[in-house]
Amino acid sequence: MFRFYSIVFVFIFQNLFFSQSIRHFVIPDSLKNKNYDQLQKAYSKVFRINNNLAELYANTILLKGKKEKNNELIYDGYYKIAHTRGLNSTNGHPYADTLLTLTRNVNTKDYPAKAYIIKGILYNYDWKYADALDQYIEAQKLSKNKNSDQYYYIKKLIGILKTATDENKEALPLFLEYYNYQKEKLNTNDKDIKSYIGSIFSVANCYNKDKQYKNALRYIEIGLKACNRFKDYTHYPYFISGTGIANYYLKNYKQASESHLKAEKSFIKNNDYGNLAITYYFLGKTNYDTHHEKEAVQYFIKADSILSFSKEFYPITRDGYEILIDYYKKTGDKENQLKYIDKLFFADSINNNKQYLSKEIYKKYDTPILLEKKEELIADLNQKNNVLYWCLGIGFLLISSLTYIYMKNRKRIKQYQKQAELLLVKSKESSVILPISDEANKEDAYKESSRSIIPDYRVQDIKLKLELFESNKDFLQKNITVNSLAKEFETNRDYLSKSVNELKQMNFSQYLNQLRIDYIIEELNNNEKMRKYTIAAIADEIGYNNSESFSNAFRKATGTLPSYYIKLLQVNQ
Repeated sequence: MFRFYSIVFVFIFQNLFFSQSIRHFVIPDSLKNKNYDQLQKAYSKVFRINNNLAELYANTILLKGKKEKNNELIYDGYYKIAHTRGLNSTNGHPYADTLLTLTRNVNTKDYPAKAYIIKGILYNYDWKYADALDQYIEAQKLSKNKNSDQYYYIKKLIGILKTATDENKEALPLFLEYYNYQKEKLNTNDKDIKSYIGSIFSVANCYNKDKQYKNALRYIEIGLKACNRFKDYTHYPYFISGTGIANYYLKNYKQASESHLKAEKSFIKNNDYGNLAITYYFLGKTNYDTHHEKEAVQYFIKADSILSFSKEFYPITRDGYEILIDYYKKTGDKENQLKYIDKLFFADSINNNKQYLSKEIYKKYDTPILLEKKEELIADLNQKNNVLYWCLGIGFLLISSLTYIYMKNRKRIKQYQKQAELLLVKSKESSVILPISDEANKEDAYKESSRSIIPDYRVQDIKLKLELFESNKDFLQKNITVNSLAKEFETNRDYLSKSVNELKQMNFSQYLNQLRIDYIIEELNNNEKMRKYTIAAIADEIGYNNSESFSNAFRKATGTLPSYYIKLLQVNQ
């Protein structure tokens, strides 16, 4: 275990040192006389294998481009730095943003589409899938009928987003389409070996996710042969890792373990913490299924440590926490039980976000493609009179369905906007902004309070403490429960709950939410800086664990969403 944490420390330190050196970058003597083609080949050779070295080449390309006033080199330098930094879990967004600014108004084969592509890739690395999708859609519009390489590459990127929502069957055709496109290019002067091998991995990985493990192994074998044939080992460790995953599910535990241990070395060398965590997870599962429980627990702990350090989470690792919880339950270690229960709650919150992403992909990507295909279908079938009316009927049904969805969404948006306007007026007129609207819950609170008999001195004591709780804004703390507050008030849960019902005429959860929502509305009204925060940052500021729970609480209390209210404030400022 000590050796493992030592390795992590060394690589953290190495990354920090490297990042600092880039700030005042000077081209090394060994690279000063290299031309662009030589630097490009050197970059391509180490990309995904040693990304620190790849970033060195990318910075050299950028600096040479600036000295030579060569826009092509400048654009490529910014793109490559952004990509390698994203792979290294460091901030590549400033470089992508600069690239977007520089190329937004140019019109070349690659740009500005390529700038939107790298911005989307970075969002994907940050788990901001909806933002990534927006960038890919914009890039696809710009590349259509202009750059087929980009157009098909974006199909692969959309496929990756679909796998994030477990829409693996829908993602597979996109990966196969990209693979066939790259395969056909092998017979041309424009062949792209790295992209071809990458396309094979995408197909193999999707087969693994879709539980078609034998098909996955078949494509992995094709990919490994291609790596050896073309002497390009960029994706080699990922194929090895994929072999381990497929063999684990096929219950070939020995082969699975050997593959993951082999992949581990590559991922540690390249600071690929995400894939390293997945490797440790599968080593944990392999040991657990072969009844080596203690070894399994150590690997699950390693996986969690890596994920905590890199601030990432992969839903596939979820049941590792269940195994840790059961293990510590058996050993009577309550502290670690609670720790991993919290981790499991976080895992489930990630999984719940998938449904939203799935709807976004359908709305922004699949629906426009369906409409485009519908138009092509109608145009084609106009020449086939025997099926014309049938096709028009389908088209009418599709348009009707889409119109209904559009009108429903439009109505909801208008309702949110109207409620935001009413809330703004109300917040200017009254210091108490949010009356509880759930009458049924209010009646329940009355009934509960009428049934309870609490000594007056207890009620008065709790009333004073609640007033202090409100004036000190202690309600902004995270993870407040009726139990934790009762303990702080030195009373019992029942007294506190019923006192809140009696004094506030609402239950504890409603009371806490009202305090927080009232507070943030006042802050947004008076603090211009707060309006620039993300929804997630605002949620964290007022004690919610994530943006979804904050948005839901805000919507239930006000009838609108915080994003609409903030937008209205910005318009009226």
